[in-house]
Amino acid sequence: MLLLIAAESVESVVIILNNITRKSSYASEVQHVKLVEGTPASVSCTVTGGYPLPQVTIIIGNNDITHLFETFINQTLLQGNGHGLRYIKYETHLWTSLRYLPQADADQQVLHCSAEVTGLQVVIQRIQLNICCKSLIWLSI
Repeated sequence: MLLLIAAESVESVVIILNNITRKSSYASEVQHVKLVEGTPASVSCTVTGGYPLPQVTIIIGNNDITHLFETFINQTLLQGNGHGLRYIKYETHLWTSLRYLPQADADQQVLHCSAEVTGLQVVIQRIQLNICCKSLIWLSI
């Protein structure tokens, strides 16, 4: 009996940043999101599909911030197209609940969530960060 296990590419990558959703499989345009410096932000990235399990990375500018995120992987065993074949569908969730504190140096940087199955096309979702700086008001009496 010969068992062939084929690599499957990632179907989609979704970023949710402060309840603003950005979804597309192979998007080239970048959505802009406004954040306030020092105000905690909620960020999540969900990757659907990919086999074997895709490597998911979250980067702002040139900084890998994947370590700030919790990871949950959902595996579903699905029925294939006959002959009793079944396959696994992965859904990978990375999230940080109010652990990302935007800083002024991230203004105009792009947040990337990328998912890669070795040997197949990398799927990337992007959001450009527009960081509003907190104003300091000095009163002189």
